[in-house]
Amino acid sequence: KIDKGTLGRVVKLLFKSYPVLIPITVFCIVFSAMVSSIPSLFIKNVLEVVDKYTEAGNFNWSEASKEIIPIVAILAGLYILSLIFITTYTQLMAYITQGFLSKMRCKMFDGMQDLPIKYFDTHKHGDIMSYYTNDIDTIRQMVSQSIPQMFNSAITVVTVFINMCILSIPLTCLSVF
Repeated sequence: KIDKGTLGRVVKLLFKSYPVLIPITVFCIVFSAMVSSIPSLFIKNVLEVVDKYTEAGNFNWSEASKEIIPIVAILAGLYILSLIFITTYTQLMAYITQGFLSKMRCKMFDGMQDLPIKYFDTHKHGDIMSYYTNDIDTIRQMVSQSIPQMFNSAITVVTVFINMCILSIPLTCLSVF
């Protein structure tokens, strides 16, 4: 069972250990999450252009393409940038996680060296080793996967809600209720 303040302490330690890389990683996560939820706005723009150039059931592609192609090019550019940012943040998270866990293991080992011999006589060897394997592995999973995914999901929810408000406030209200 994880204590209430564990997540906060881990995040503080991460920022303390990597004061430059964590903000870069957060920016990459925010950008990629926002880009992943904005295609609906581009689709709306494309549909408006299609409606604009459709007359009596005939679609004038030569005129519409002048407006549609830049919209699609912008969307493709955003997706390419998002892919770059996703790759960057996954690589940074791998680096951060390995370094952070190394520091945690050293800190645990230093703390274990300060324990009196009586501690080792009164605790099972498996319990002590459990802290080095299971607990550190749980922290690894939290740092490398859970925290970034939680942050990504929160940004996606906020961005989707804003997009819903842009597209239709009455439908957004209906969805919320």
